[in-house]
Amino acid sequence: MVNYQRNGRALQLEGLENARNKVTLGFKCDAGTKIQLAQEANQNAMTLSEYVETVVSLRHQRTNHAPQKSSYTFNEWESKINNAKKQTEQVQTQLDFYEKNPLLLELFKSHKGQSVSYLNVQGQKQSIVINQIADVFTVLIHSFNPQKP
Repeated sequence: MVNYQRNGRALQLEGLENARNKVTLGFKCDAGTKIQLAQEANQNAMTLSEYVETVVSLRHQRTNHAPQKSSYTFNEWESKINNAKKQTEQVQTQLDFYEKNPLLLELFKSHKGQSVSYLNVQGQKQSIVINQIADVFTVLIHSFNPQKP
């Protein structure tokens, strides 16, 4: 591996190509640049670190895929990120409908760790240990016997 050197200090890059976890990258910039990046991060509901990582990653992707004509502009990536965040918010809202439902929460708290028996739609006895809120939902949804017309 090549050690990049400037002002007599060598960067220690050994082993980075095999790193599985994220590593820290620090750099100095003028205050105005940091403020601008922080504002852009805030507009995208991201931390400054997440936003800078995204910008650097997009730059890296563009340089690695330069021959392709289908590469996105920064604004297109920003739009894609915003759309993904909106979709994530919608999915979270839908999930919260179940996982934050007061009845489900109360049933979960009062039956956690207990084995609960119920009759399924076919009239067969089923049993489940309540370890998570999804177990309560399972009991409720599978024991419901809709009236057939």
